[in-house]
Amino acid sequence: MGASAADNGPHGTDQDAGGSAVAELNGVLHRIRVPKTPGPHPTLIMLHGWEGDEDSTWLFARTLGPEWLVASPRAPFRLLSGYGWYQFSHTGRTDPETFQVGLGVLSDFISALEEQHPVDRARLVLLGFSQGGAMAYAYGLTHVVGGVVSLGGYIPGTVPKPLPPLNGMPVLIIHGSADDTIAVEIARKNRDQLTQAGAEVTYLEEEGMNHRVGVEGMRLLGTWLADRAR
Repeated sequence: MGASAADNGPHGTDQDAGGSAVAELNGVLHRIRVPKTPGPHPTLIMLHGWEGDEDSTWLFARTLGPEWLVASPRAPFRLLSGYGWYQFSHTGRTDPETFQVGLGVLSDFISALEEQHPVDRARLVLLGFSQGGAMAYAYGLTHVVGGVVSLGGYIPGTVPKPLPPLNGMPVLIIHGSADDTIAVEIARKNRDQLTQAGAEVTYLEEEGMNHRVGVEGMRLLGTWLADRAR
């Protein structure tokens, strides 16, 4: 799934996406909103899930203040419906080759974004929904960033264990207790792994919620991101 929230409406458009625009950078189609004020800007990279696209995660931009630079790139692999960051084997496991391709596309996109816009690397946050959460972890656990948000996501098996020292890196995990796509036990395990590695983990388990983000989760997301912008 691309992304979902309890109050989710249709995918965003130029008209309803809060002043955003669709652009291409380094060969990656993406939706972007650049603040009108001078930078450097706190920056949120939003990564959609399986069969999503650059519009799927834009509902999460509602939680942000106008000072944020926001970009939502489209994943590289075309699917029957939407796009994916990597493929799966016939047994359902992550395909390591396509995973590295997807991670490389994301890394190059972020580097190009930093060259074109005044991104504040110390306040660069990666937000990922579902499969996008796996990509947010994969990048954020191996680069200096200001934080990682996993919404119904998971640390992929391609990330070496144990995790590297995270030195207080802020991580927000929001997961539904009734998620039948990514089991909540995975989120609990990831929470413990991140805490043991030294991350500053904020964890919310939304009671009865499936593979989506509820009102409580959206509220916490807004508060947590506001703290990252300071």
